[in-house]
Amino acid sequence: MEDKSRSETEKIAALMTEGYLKERAKRGSRAKYEVILAKVPDVEPEVYDR
Repeated sequence: MEDKSRSETEKIAALMTEGYLKERAKRGSRAKYEVILAKVPDVEPEVYDR
């Protein structure tokens, strides 16, 4: 029984996350994203980040 509860809880959490992300995406702006992305330096990552 515990496994069923857990799986149901996880499914609900996933659906809520999906809804949250869709709502956030509606409020997003590609133009603002591009402006922020343009500020990121074009450099190679450190060795430990590769």
